[in-house]
Amino acid sequence: MSPEEPFSLGFEGTAGRRLRLHASNPSKVLRSRARGTCGWCGNVVDWFDRFDGGRIPLTPMLFPSVRVPRRHQWSVDRGMAHLGATGDECRIPHPAICPALEHVGQDPELARMTQVLGVNTRKLIDTGKFTPPAAAPDDEDEIAQPEPENAAPDGSARHILYHGSVLKICPGRIEDLQCVADAESTRRRCENPVFDISEGGWTQVDIPPAAGRSGKAILLTYRGRMWAWEIQPLDYKDALRWFWQKCPMHHNAPEAHDRELIDFSTARHAPFILTERPPGYEAAQTTTAASGSATQPSEAGRTRCASDGCWNGTLVPVNDGWLCWQCAKRARTRETVRRKWQQNPQPSRELPTVLIPEQQNSEEAGDATALFLHDASQSESLVSEDFTGWDDSSPF
Repeated sequence: MSPEEPFSLGFEGTAGRRLRLHASNPSKVLRSRARGTCGWCGNVVDWFDRFDGGRIPLTPMLFPSVRVPRRHQWSVDRGMAHLGATGDECRIPHPAICPALEHVGQDPELARMTQVLGVNTRKLIDTGKFTPPAAAPDDEDEIAQPEPENAAPDGSARHILYHGSVLKICPGRIEDLQCVADAESTRRRCENPVFDISEGGWTQVDIPPAAGRSGKAILLTYRGRMWAWEIQPLDYKDALRWFWQKCPMHHNAPEAHDRELIDFSTARHAPFILTERPPGYEAAQTTTAASGSATQPSEAGRTRCASDGCWNGTLVPVNDGWLCWQCAKRARTRETVRRKWQQNPQPSRELPTVLIPEQQNSEEAGDATALFLHDASQSESLVSEDFTGWDDSSPF
């Protein structure tokens, strides 16, 4: 199979089909709308969710695994992209063969594929179907993580999300981040915000190092620290809700719009680094006097769990003293243990008391005293014998 054959199959005859999203599919991206074009070269790419919560553009066709280096072999399982090949064929990430980037030391097989894509880019430019940007990309990350169309310009605020070791940058302020889910299967984008003030807070994090002198200059300028909104979810699924840009009501809904969160890059996003904590993000909590449950007032009516230290909540109307499923499970376990203890109380254990007659006790005390005096007299005799033969003229 020559490299020209698979590329000619991906540019035509793929539109017009409508697909459905299976309930067990971990990815919520409809394949009918996940196909797009590279903004740097104009070639067709397929966007897939990565295993780590991000996205990656892959080639729309398969290649023999023996012709592709292992570090560039990707496979797809139920809409999720994974490293490595699952059989004799695999996909290639588009940044590895994008003709808009100069690839230094590229594999010969990948170089042939890049040449084919470059010829197709020239045809698109000559026919007026594609206009390349003025500046070339700096690296493969810039191709894999294109800036969203509504990204704020330099000098404006673009907040950064932080969870674990992952840093994502928003197109604007964090409270303006909009849900990308399909609103009630109408193919319209949901208008709810992704932001929930009870699921995070501002914190200082380390700035990722960047290569070159410019990267060192950025670290010295900002002293290696910046402010980011740290996501504090109950589990990793709640963290994916933020990374997949979904509101609490559409956690598992299909997507009607492209995601606008991209990986944070120190070199590209240095103008948006925050050196001071943004004001006005304090969570205003009200406490009910009857039950002592903390409630978070918001437009969606979110109620927080009544347990101390638990940040889980619900949008469904509930009674005072509501507990989340984890806290309710712990409460049931404690109640079960308490009932078993009340039904089968264990007898109290007392240490046995040993009574010793006063006469025997006094005799033992007298023997111990005599023994101590005997040992003391022997010790004094030994010390006196040792110092008797001491000679001051001896060097030791």
